[in-house]
Parts: sequence; structure tokens; C-alpha cells
Amino acid sequence: MNAQLQQQLAWLSPQATVLKNMRRGLEKEALRMSKEGMISQTEHPRALGSALTHPHITTDYSEALIELITPATKSIDETLDFLEDLHRFCYQNMGEERLWLNSMPCMIGLEDSQIPLAYYGESNIGKLKTLYRHGLGVRYGRKMQTIAGIHYNLSFPSEFWQAWQQASQNNQDPQEFINEKYFALIRNFQRHSFLLLYLLGASPAVCACFLLGRQHGLASLSAGTLYQPYATSLRMSRLGYQNTVQRDLQVSYNHLPDYIDNLSNAIHTPYPPFADIGVKKDGIYQQMNANVLQIENEYYGLIRPKQTTQRGEKPTQALKARGIEYIEMRCVDLNPFSPIGIDKPTAHFLEVYALHSVLSDSEFFAEDEYHELSIRQEQMVEQGRAPALQVTINGQAADFKTQALNLLNEMRAVALVLDDAHQTTRYSESIDQQIAKVEQPELTYAAQVLAEMAKHNNSFFAFGAAIAEQHRDYFLSQPLSAERVALFTEQAQESLAAQKAIEDSDTLSFDEFLAEYIK
Repeated sequence: MNAQLQQQLAWLSPQATVLKNMRRGLEKEALRMSKEGMISQTEHPRALGSALTHPHITTDYSEALIELITPATKSIDETLDFLEDLHRFCYQNMGEERLWLNSMPCMIGLEDSQIPLAYYGESNIGKLKTLYRHGLGVRYGRKMQTIAGIHYNLSFPSEFWQAWQQASQNNQDPQEFINEKYFALIRNFQRHSFLLLYLLGASPAVCACFLLGRQHGLASLSAGTLYQPYATSLRMSRLGYQNTVQRDLQVSYNHLPDYIDNLSNAIHTPYPPFADIGVKKDGIYQQMNANVLQIENEYYGLIRPKQTTQRGEKPTQALKARGIEYIEMRCVDLNPFSPIGIDKPTAHFLEVYALHSVLSDSEFFAEDEYHELSIRQEQMVEQGRAPALQVTINGQAADFKTQALNLLNEMRAVALVLDDAHQTTRYSESIDQQIAKVEQPELTYAAQVLAEMAKHNNSFFAFGAAIAEQHRDYFLSQPLSAERVALFTEQAQESLAAQKAIEDSDTLSFDEFLAEYIK
């Protein structure tokens, strides 16, 4: 165990209760599919409310890409139960449609036009959200935007930060102390993310239609299915939710002001290929601007520092004004074997991983380390389950299994603290389950996906369709409580009224609104 981690555990272990009020929330994406298995061409169901204003049910890139958002809670069980109830409510109001439970899409059509953009109504802010998505489509293609995942949001309580600052005899402004510690977490999260990609990756295969016309280097598993034999997460590969434009965009994770400045500069720096597209074509907006990024959220990262935004506020403005409130862990594939896309052991492990990351020594990133992070990520997503895999660490080849087991064994002590704080054994048990995956690669989600596909003639579509049917039956067989039905129905109705109120209150033209927003 590293000396820094030992030192931090020395003060934390006797007062583990300072972690009791940790909060977590989930954002889970899934494509709505027709009964025949094609991406839905229907509007977002009105019974689910307004995608613009509903607090828990919205859309991501496409009108068909539903996004379910839980509130922040003090319990993993409460969070996952809420997500499960959201699924039930959706299925009760989706007719014959199903939710695709794999991160990589299938049967999305050959043309971008067959992927409908999310629609948020006729208000200026609604039009802006749709325009942003149109811009993503013309920049990178719509297919990439249909990839789905689950984001795990986590915040540590004020009691934890106060106790740590006191133990450290640190006299900084409390929010500055918190900002620095969250950035230490973010750096270690990225340094060790190869472990997450191995353990939680669940996308070793993809429909051939997704990569039509692209150079990919994948092998053919069956007619219509491509795969990489030892892949863990094609979603996080160069074939997935990545783009070449941002590979040269270096965003600092050493200090919050630098992070904000780097993103702000990208939003205001022209990029010639995007300028060639044009902001407008024949009088119709194509993108919000012709710069490297349209807005901050266009920057793809494994993890983001976050602060809840107020109405009309940009993410970087919120961070600058009030500092970091929580972190968003973004590299988690949907687990197709769980009806809600994530299971409890994964949730417990992610919290151990995050606490280990924040307590461990975290040197600032040097310039060459950003490049090495990309190399290591590609090694893991494409060959992560290969026997005797070597990963690049500090410029040297290192045995993956040794590195993984060392990290997981370090995390045992962290898991015990979380067990103590929450009066459970689930955190320690989650470490045991992850160690088993390292010792037996066939236990990983990626390996299980390929094994299940073999039962469906190695067809990614047949596997995905069958498991979507199973999950639909699961949710429809267990109706929602009357209390939940009343809550979600009321929220849907209130969200529709809120959208109309926003539309009625607009006074600026969209041109004026966009100019003000960008300024």
C-alpha cells in the first residue's frame, strides 16, 4: 500500500462515519427499439412528460435515446430501486417498444437521417438543445451518438471534507481544498481506468451496420456481427464514443482554473474543418458555432468534475462560481445482464474505487502522461482479456494482472472503511468479485456477452433482442406501486406545463438568443 493511502486511512478509519452521508445518482441511456428491433422513429412518449423539463426522464442525442436520471440519494439500494421504477413507468407507457440493453447500438439504419434528433419543443432553449445535437451529427456522424452508457455521479459529504482538512491542518478556503482533492481523484481515476475498462467493459462486439463504410480492423464473428476476440469495451475504443478532433485537445486536470480555461478556449477557438461545414447553410443552422467545441459537454472524458447548473448557466460558469460539487464517472458500459444496466456489486466497487482514488497520492499530470493514458486505454479496450497482457505504465511495459491485483488488494482497506461507515459487508464483497474477474477472465461481462452470443448463433442482434425481451417481461410482470405511479404521472404533467411556460415566456428571436448564449 502506498504511504499516502496509509496515512489517510490512519485518520479516516477511526471516524468512518464521516462517509455515511455520501450521495450518488445515476444517468442511464438506452435506445427505444421497435418490436422488430429497429431504432424507434416515434416521438418521445407524451405520457413520459417533457424531455426538456422532466427531472428524471429525458432524451440524450436522439429522440429514441431515452435517458433516466435518479435523484441523489444516501443509499445505493435507494438509487437502484428508483432507477428500476423509472424503467417500469417507461415500459407501461411505451406500447410495444423495447429498450436496447447494450451500449453498442444495433439496427439503426444505414443513413444518418434514420436516427431522429431529440426534440425539445419550440422554446429557444429547446431549439438550442436540438441544434447542439444537429451539430454533433454534422461533425462526427449521428451513429456515434447512439452509443449508450451509464454515468455514476458521486459526492463526498461535508463531514468528510471537514475532518480531512482538520486532520491535514490545512488552512485553505474549504471549497479550494475540496476542488484540489476532487482533481486528485480525477487524475488517479484516469491513471487506473484500465482496471475499470477490464472489469466493467461489456461491449466486445457490434453490429456491422454501425461500422459500415469505416475502417475498423475487427473480425467477423457471423453475418452482421463484428468483434474483437479479447476486447472489453469497444464503446470506449477509437471505434466508439471518441473522435480524432479531440485527441489533440489537451485539457488540464491539475487545477480547476486551468480546466475551465482550457474548455473555454476550445469553445472560442475556430476549427477550419468545422468552419467549412458552416454555422448556417441555406439559412438553416447546422451547428452552434464553428469552433473546436460547441459547448463544454461536447468534450468526451472518462470522468468530469460537476456543479449543479442554475437556469441559463453553463457548466464551466457553475464550476467557476461554486466549485466542484460531485464527480461524474462516465466509462461504465451498460451491463446487459442487469435489467437496469448496472448491478449492486458494480455500484459498491465504483465507490471503493473513487475513495481509493481521492485518498491515494496523485501527482500532477505531465504532458506526456496524457498521451500514455490514451495508449493504455486502447490497449485495454481492444486486448484487455488477452493472456499475459502488457500495459504501458510510465513508459514501460507492465503485466496487467499484477497491476490489477495490486490495486484491488490496496482497495480492500478502503472497502473496509466504507463497510464500517454504511454498516454492511457489500463493499468488501465487491472487491472479492472483481479479484475473481482478474483471476478468471471468463467472468468478465465482455466474456459473458460473447458466451451468450454463442447461444444465439454468434449474432449480436439476436442476443440483444432476446435479452431486451427478457427485461421487458421482467418490468411488466411487476407493476409499479400506486404511490410511484402517482408521482411519475404528476411529474410528467408538470413537466409538460413547464415546457409550455418556457415557450410562452420567450421574447428574443432564436438568432438573438443564440448570440446571447454564446457571448
